[in-house]
Amino acid sequence: MNAFIEALLYYYDLMPTAIEQKGKIYRVETEQGVFALKESSMDPVQAEECIHAVRKLTRLKYQSFVPIMPTKFGEHSLFISGKSYYLMPWIETQTYQGRQSIEEIMADSIGTIHRMTVKSQTATKEVIDQSCERLLSRWEMHSLELARFADEAEMKPYLSPFELSFLTHFKMFEQLADEATTHLEKWYKTTVDKGSYRSVLTHGRLSRSHFLHATNGQHLFINFERASLDTPARDLATLCRHGFPHSLWDEDEVLRWFARYEQHLPLINAEKYLVSAYLLFPEPIYYTMMNYRQGGNELELTQKLEKRIYALRKVQRFVPKIVPQDEEQASNQS
Repeated sequence: MNAFIEALLYYYDLMPTAIEQKGKIYRVETEQGVFALKESSMDPVQAEECIHAVRKLTRLKYQSFVPIMPTKFGEHSLFISGKSYYLMPWIETQTYQGRQSIEEIMADSIGTIHRMTVKSQTATKEVIDQSCERLLSRWEMHSLELARFADEAEMKPYLSPFELSFLTHFKMFEQLADEATTHLEKWYKTTVDKGSYRSVLTHGRLSRSHFLHATNGQHLFINFERASLDTPARDLATLCRHGFPHSLWDEDEVLRWFARYEQHLPLINAEKYLVSAYLLFPEPIYYTMMNYRQGGNELELTQKLEKRIYALRKVQRFVPKIVPQDEEQASNQS
């Protein structure tokens, strides 16, 4: 493998003195410094979106991210055998021990990016119909799979711990899906009535693993592999989904995340409906169930299922604190 990595580094005019693999990242020591070579599943279109995002942030003089370095031929990604590779400077990190949560700091940082890139887009009914139908189609497919798993489990004479927990809470999953659809319908009506929506440069994969705490105290985003122009609701929902498992959060903690974000870009009501819809739909349950079907570890997946059920119960209590409380207020503020 080192010979292969050395061949890739030729395109950067780098001669490695040491190579260490850390998952999909190779730590490369050279006389010119230490670098991170990332192996990715990006296709050329995704790679172009990624580089476009990085270039846009550079033009806007945003500095809280790890740059991608070009080859000596000016390319930012190398494509070999169905995989892509790109190079970054290596960032030494340390354990974060601050009083604020990582998610609160991340909300502040992504809020800055969204504020710098926000644009108002015309929302034709045809475009909104297509967007809504795509999401509803995916949700319907996932709901059918959840129902199929429940039906299969009910037919068994003995239930595994995972199946027992799943069936015990299945009605809740159905209720969450209905609530998510209701909020999506409110987003749809509000957006169509207004005739516009806001797009921002979204990171696409907001999580602690993509937000480095450097030894100099700086926080830096990495992995813009799923970056796109999209609604801010998508990044906020992803931030929450990935942030919930890291602590026994309460509503006040998540409200702090939203407050930090809204210091930069206050959410309009349509976006509040949409982020609520994303959070309420039991997608984490669907992916846990699919992992179980594929033969995952029973104990680990049962524990993960219980944690995600607990988080979704809290989401149900949290959502009313961020959505408009009456339709008159919604129509006035949308």
